[in-house]
Amino acid sequence: MIKLIAADVDGTLLNSHHEISEENCRLIRAAQQRGIRFAIASGRMYGDIRILLERYGLRCECVTMNGAEYFAADGSCLEGIYFSREKAQEIYELLRKERNFAVEIYTDHGCYTADSRFKTFHGLMKRARTFRPGLGALKNIFYVLKNDHLRKMHYFKNLQELWESDIQVAKFITFGDDADDVQKLRRKAEHIPEIAVSASFRTNIEINAAAATKGAILRKIADRAGIREDEVMVIGDGSNDLSMFQAFPTHAAAMANGVREIREAAGFITASNDEDGVARAIERALA
Repeated sequence: MIKLIAADVDGTLLNSHHEISEENCRLIRAAQQRGIRFAIASGRMYGDIRILLERYGLRCECVTMNGAEYFAADGSCLEGIYFSREKAQEIYELLRKERNFAVEIYTDHGCYTADSRFKTFHGLMKRARTFRPGLGALKNIFYVLKNDHLRKMHYFKNLQELWESDIQVAKFITFGDDADDVQKLRRKAEHIPEIAVSASFRTNIEINAAAATKGAILRKIADRAGIREDEVMVIGDGSNDLSMFQAFPTHAAAMANGVREIREAAGFITASNDEDGVARAIERALA
């Protein structure tokens, strides 16, 4: 019997219009009514996830920033895994040398950058082209300008202010236009010890502390609750979901739109994110 279900957000719970379908909401609530815990497992920060959940009237646990933080359904942070100051500086020094990449720093106090507003806007345009492929430049410009992520960004002229503060750094993220350039940067980052390098898309890189993965933090939560590996279902589409599949292989559901490594690691393939794949996987758990 499944006792815990964890699902990724982008490319999994959200469809191509960045919406949670009524069918997905209905099955999440049905699972919760049956006593099954449902958790979001995302690379996003909690503030972004909270807005999404409130929009759809959902209440659930959240793994955020790829496993750096874990929030109870009431919004209290129960777990945080952050970089040491020295490691955060080492990672930033590598990333800032790559002039074609805007760098965002996710922390326990929001999102920070030392890039200019212009470079940050350009970086968010790269993100928009990844999230919303096929849309024209003008629509993506309006999307970025209206996006809370841009308006809530904190800018530092000198990151020394950040390093000397009590702010905890959880994750670095950057987007590129060219997948080959992104992979070159990823290979450089992977030479840094004691970090976890992953991605939500082929054109981005996400860097966390080695212990901060979706799979590791979900394993902690399951162990504390006395939930066995075969009582957990995980659902995802991107390489940053792979740690969940490795931690809970028995009921690992890959989205039909998932990357190849996720589909190969899956216990089964569910429908795509435009075909209510999360709902179809939950139906299997309820059967």
